[in-house]
Amino acid sequence: MHTGLIILVWIVNFGISIWNAYAVGKAWVETKHAGGWSRIIAWSGAIMSASGFSWCYLIVLAAAAYGLEWISQEHLILALQLGYILIIPGVLASGLMITLDSWARAYRTRQISDIGVAAWNTYAQIHNTFNAIKDFDKAFAAVVDAFGSGGGGSSSDDKKKGGMALVVVFIIVVIALLSGILTTAVIIARVAGNDELPDTSYGPPPTGKKK
Repeated sequence: MHTGLIILVWIVNFGISIWNAYAVGKAWVETKHAGGWSRIIAWSGAIMSASGFSWCYLIVLAAAAYGLEWISQEHLILALQLGYILIIPGVLASGLMITLDSWARAYRTRQISDIGVAAWNTYAQIHNTFNAIKDFDKAFAAVVDAFGSGGGGSSSDDKKKGGMALVVVFIIVVIALLSGILTTAVIIARVAGNDELPDTSYGPPPTGKKK
């Protein structure tokens, strides 16, 4: 894939993750009190946002480590494969909940915008599921083989270098995942903290005393 296209896709994914976190933050406090299905959708949006941020950070960190010659191209691919098998389950589960909710909303409102959102969510879910079925087992096998062999290589020096590269790969993936979660949490907290709930009170709360 051309470098310019990779950068464009990265920017789009990062922007979508920001929007998802912002949208979740706008409804976070309200769904916390409402509970039920709306709370599930809020958490699904948060998971989707964190997954998107984590994937974007993983690409940057892996590319930086490769540019600094901390890891080889083989280990760069391994970092992406490890991140993929850790991120994709959350993407599929949260995406399914979001898709179901968009179907229900489109059925209720019959508005073009909601139907369009439902259509896009359906396409994205099918696309992600198809790729997971096609790529997950290969990525999982590659990760198991790499970590199971301890870095590979025939000589002790090669094994040592390979082992250090695996440590770097593991650290990169962990940092990417934690950074994605933290970014989503910060955005949600900032948006939710600045969004006041409407006044729905109907007088003072009961005191338990009889008149």
